[in-house]
Amino acid sequence: MRQFVFIISLISSAYAFGQLKKIAGTYNDMLWGATITFREDSTFEYVSKGEHPIFYRWENFSEKGRWAISGDTLILNPQLPKKSFVESDFEEAENKGDSNLLLTFNHIKRYIDVNGNIVSTDTSQIARLDYSFNVSKKRKQTRITPRRTTRCTFAGYIPKEIITTSRTIVVHKPAENTNKIFIGCYELQGMKEFIIKNPNSNQFTLNVYSNYYLDGQIRQVKMLVKNENVIYTKQKANGAFEKDNIWYVNNAKLIRQKSGG
Repeated sequence: MRQFVFIISLISSAYAFGQLKKIAGTYNDMLWGATITFREDSTFEYVSKGEHPIFYRWENFSEKGRWAISGDTLILNPQLPKKSFVESDFEEAENKGDSNLLLTFNHIKRYIDVNGNIVSTDTSQIARLDYSFNVSKKRKQTRITPRRTTRCTFAGYIPKEIITTSRTIVVHKPAENTNKIFIGCYELQGMKEFIIKNPNSNQFTLNVYSNYYLDGQIRQVKMLVKNENVIYTKQKANGAFEKDNIWYVNNAKLIRQKSGG
């Protein structure tokens, strides 16, 4: 599972600067319309009218919390334990009287209280999903979507599409035995492989869960400052920072104290 981490990368020399003394002001993401405001009372507010910072979907998001300092690193909501945001399960069944395949894809939002109890759920169609049997090749994939994909220079390869608003579809069974299915969508945050245990199975259900924690989505998120005007907002799995995820200063003010001072 891929977790969203926003990170600020401090390039100043460790010999020149020691601990952050205080930070106040607002940083802006010009592309996605998001801001994060740091206050001197160690609180922050994150607001986005575009992409959700955890699930990478177009979904309004706002959250308030607390930040702390460890050396030159800011940590957002250090008091909240880390949680899993995206989970999934895959079910298969055999209906001996059916020669077609029945595919069901559910996106389930789960709202979870501070004690870990699921207090409500909301099930909907996955916005756009690509799947293929046995091999993960673009030319073998089929796309399920409620509206046709716009064809433009930047769209890349667009597979054969099934246009539907239903969460369940019926398709012809492949001639070869099916031993795995590859499924990719934003809700899964990538392409995943699911093993088909019974080659005679002809009913498949994928449930993708987005976990919304009522006590906070931003949990132990680290942020490092590149300089007084720029922050990096996303870290790869290998720890490197994505240089194309840059937020610019609006009215932020970062004050550091010199080492030993």
